[in-house]
Amino acid sequence: MKKSLLRAVFFLAFITFLLGYPLSILAAGDEKPSVTPVSDKKEVVEETKGGVPIYGGAPYGAPVYGGGVIAPKEGEVIIDKMVRNPASGSFVDHLGPTDPKYRPTDIVYFQIKVQNPSGETLDVIVVTDSLPDFVDFMTGPGNFDSETRKMTYKVEGLEPGDTRTFELKARVSHQATLPEEKNVICPVNLVEAVFGDKSDSDESQFCIEKEMEVPQVPEAGADPIILSGLASALSLGYWLRKKSQKI
Repeated sequence: MKKSLLRAVFFLAFITFLLGYPLSILAAGDEKPSVTPVSDKKEVVEETKGGVPIYGGAPYGAPVYGGGVIAPKEGEVIIDKMVRNPASGSFVDHLGPTDPKYRPTDIVYFQIKVQNPSGETLDVIVVTDSLPDFVDFMTGPGNFDSETRKMTYKVEGLEPGDTRTFELKARVSHQATLPEEKNVICPVNLVEAVFGDKSDSDESQFCIEKEMEVPQVPEAGADPIILSGLASALSLGYWLRKKSQKI
């Protein structure tokens, strides 16, 4: 009796084990792997110039994906060219046809910034500024060649991280020298900086609007022909009156 009871208990335990084990295997196999979370933030890279130096769209010292930071390269140089807004007086990168414009004989101010983003001193940087047509050179930091319309000067001993600012002044040409077929002209001023085999360049656009010619309106007053006819009529009347008195 005891043996039969033990056998029955063992048989029930074995059946329970067989029934439970496959279920546990299926349950484990049906589990779906967890999804690796993906950030929905997109890296926005804005290339700027003149404010923060860039390499590949990221500023110096910025973290690099995967670790590390962007280090400045030795011997690099950055130049930034800006033009003054004639309405606000502030310097901007460009002035387009819809922006405030210069007029003939106005003075145009340009600002040039030379930057050293590297870790070493830049001994001699040669800067060449090419003045566009329709403006005449007035003053600047270097020597101006009227034939090539280029001003050249040197920036010496620029320490790491330093920036030097220069100003160039030019006058818009007289209206008689501007193109007759255009009312608005938009020249582009180009500048280049060279240090050894490294170089950088930048440009700045501005626009010139010609003065509108207003037709001359005759001054208000009597017409000379009418006055002449009136004088003749008065003379004739006076003569006829004198003659009738004699008769």
